Amino acid sequence: MTKLIVLLVAAVFFASAAAPTHAAAPAETTGQILAKVSKLPAEQRQKVLMERAKAEGEVAFYSSLQAQQIDPFIRVFQKRYPFIKVNPYRVSGNRQVLKIQTEMNAGNHLFDVTNGSSEQASAIKKIGALDPYFAPQRDFYTAPNKDKDGYFVSFYVIPIVLGYNVKMVKPAELPKTYDDLLHPRWKSNMFFDDEAYEWSAVLQKHMGRDKALQYMRSLAKQDLRMMRGRTQQTQLLAAGERPIAIVLSGHTVLDLKAAGAPVDQVILDPYFAQANKLMLARHAPHPHAAALFYDWALSEEGQSMITTFGRVVARKGVKQRFPELVQKEYFLVDVDFIGPIMDQTGKEFSQIFLGR
Repeated sequence: MTKLIVLLVAAVFFASAAAPTHAAAPAETTGQILAKVSKLPAEQRQKVLMERAKAEGEVAFYSSLQAQQIDPFIRVFQKRYPFIKVNPYRVSGNRQVLKIQTEMNAGNHLFDVTNGSSEQASAIKKIGALDPYFAPQRDFYTAPNKDKDGYFVSFYVIPIVLGYNVKMVKPAELPKTYDDLLHPRWKSNMFFDDEAYEWSAVLQKHMGRDKALQYMRSLAKQDLRMMRGRTQQTQLLAAGERPIAIVLSGHTVLDLKAAGAPVDQVILDPYFAQANKLMLARHAPHPHAAALFYDWALSEEGQSMITTFGRVVARKGVKQRFPELVQKEYFLVDVDFIGPIMDQTGKEFSQIFLGR
């Protein structure tokens, strides 16, 4: 976790430690409940899940999907399972970890399924809020997109690109390497994500620690406009606020380009993608409905719906909306990679680019 997450989680813990417990944790965890059901033959398993999900009647989904994407996604699920009401809550980034931690400290088990970045997934697992679930749909995902212990599956992946305004960057000037960003012409002309910790980690893996840190210190001298929110950066890029944004979501750039905005993207080495993970609550209040929702979200139908948002999915055989983002092999930043180095990487990034 970043230093900020650690401090905030600590504050939440001590503030709520004396609070009364509103609901005791169930005797069995969600994973234990579903493991018993999973021993049944496939058809019987599905029948049992549906019968018990009908009795539960709802499922709580904490999601980092954009607000305008959550409702269409849910509608397709509820068309297939009309007896389950999905209660969504849009939350992302550090706020997602803090919300779940706060609820746990108060003894409130409120969410069933959540999705978030590998960084957030690692932190949520660390606080004990998740349970393993070996969903049958995991068979359609390659090893880099699922962990061996059953906690995570890639809900979607986000290839990271450099975005630029085609009206402001001449073709001959277009950066082809990260070193090109150190050219004087780009000083005071670039956006940069103020939580690009995974970018920092990948750069260190690719260049070596010392060389990468030296490069980042040089880049920090380029008077970057540090911002949180890659969607907002892409919109400002299209508006001509600055000609370049270093770390953007590839699908967002191409989505705006398809809508006629003067933006495009280029892939720099090292090319990497952030894995956004689907996770199951350790004490889900609606475990069987949670399993149905989880299974469907990873199914061909669920993943095909995700691609309509322009997002890249990891499930085998699903047609991508932006195939150009997967034509070049990328390094997947998953929980196993970022989890052990997250604290150190976050501190180094903040010291170099934010002076704290």
